[in-house]
Amino acid sequence: MVIPVRDRADVVGRAVASVLAQTFADVEVIVVDDGSTDDSVAAARAVSDGRVRIVGQNAVGPAAARRSGVGRARGRWIALLDPDDEAAPGWLARLGRLVDSTGAVLVSCGGEQLHGDGSATNIGPRPLRATNIGPRPLRAGSIGPRPLRAGSIDVAACFRPGAFAVRRDLLLADGVMDPSPADDADQLTQGDSLVAIGVRLLAHVDRLGLPVASTPEPLVRWNAPPAEAAPEGEVLRLRWALQSLDASARTPIPDAELMVRSATIGAVAAVRLGDHHEARRLFRLARNVTPESPRLWARWLVGCVPLVASRVWATDEPQRCTVDGDAADEAQDGPEGAEPALAPAGSAASRTAPAACKVDR
Repeated sequence: MVIPVRDRADVVGRAVASVLAQTFADVEVIVVDDGSTDDSVAAARAVSDGRVRIVGQNAVGPAAARRSGVGRARGRWIALLDPDDEAAPGWLARLGRLVDSTGAVLVSCGGEQLHGDGSATNIGPRPLRATNIGPRPLRAGSIGPRPLRAGSIDVAACFRPGAFAVRRDLLLADGVMDPSPADDADQLTQGDSLVAIGVRLLAHVDRLGLPVASTPEPLVRWNAPPAEAAPEGEVLRLRWALQSLDASARTPIPDAELMVRSATIGAVAAVRLGDHHEARRLFRLARNVTPESPRLWARWLVGCVPLVASRVWATDEPQRCTVDGDAADEAQDGPEGAEPALAPAGSAASRTAPAACKVDR
């Protein structure tokens, strides 16, 4: 899974968490930070585990960020997700079963578009012979190296973020992620949009005579951009934690380590915001997930006494993680994702050194 992001610290953690919460755990997530100036890197790291790699680059656009992520991926299959969207817990397993049952090299699914007014629209794979996926009908000779065969135009697909998965070697073929000069005359195959990439990809798959399959099941959620300004500071950290916990709650087998880390980050943020009821709830959640941990019991007990909790987790200067000279606030309170220390504020033990944020280039 490749997720390009630029200045979406308020939502990218939700996207990453939704992929990590899959019922099929063998997944690689590559987050490509496209020159963000906010806390997008910290947001991704706050909900990440060893399956996530963060790649930093200068701001060159989402299309180049996707190409960079696909080029760095190690897996055989690739899917592309935007930072404000999320996958259902059974998304990966369902597409995997579709591949196993059909032998397809390109599979797609439906999804749910959430609008700003709270309403939702289900969108599924659509026949490619219609005008549904572009500004006008498909025209013979206009797609890829040669026309689609008559029998394959009936195939249905959805080329929205997260709605399709394809073998990596096919996506990296010449002219798929980058339009070729032969495509210049046709608006449908021009540019770097996922629809254009999908149509070029389908043409390449058709030329090789390989099977394509789809399911109408809504396995992806596309969220409308928030109307309000993105939160900052501890409000943003609390949102990261709640987004991660929400994604974990929707998977049959939650990752205990990720849940404890997210709950702890959220609890500390809630203490600093003065929301001690929420802090106690999150500390209790972390304790219940791993009841054998004395440290989590101690945190919960301290969190039950607001005056003590406020002293222990008093607001310090935000830590920074560097991305080849650029800086982004660290989402955790200790090096490499360590949980907050139970030391009095202002003491030497309460101020950990800035974490070294390892971000690939």
